[in-house]
Amino acid sequence: MDVNNGCLDALILSEKLTHESYKSLESAIKSYEEEMLIYVREAQLASERNEIDMRKSDFSFQQLIR
Repeated sequence: MDVNNGCLDALILSEKLTHESYKSLESAIKSYEEEMLIYVREAQLASERNEIDMRKSDFSFQQLIR
């Protein structure tokens, strides 16, 4: 996890913890965890695709620079 993702995660959690729509701390945390599970799944899939691509003989980090 990089710093930007960590900061974004902290922001999302703080918003959930302070939002009046949650009746308890537990419900706010549960909502955060459910949202993170979706995000983490997408990040894991992207990481897996990147790892597979990096194993190809024609892979170059130059293609990632835009």
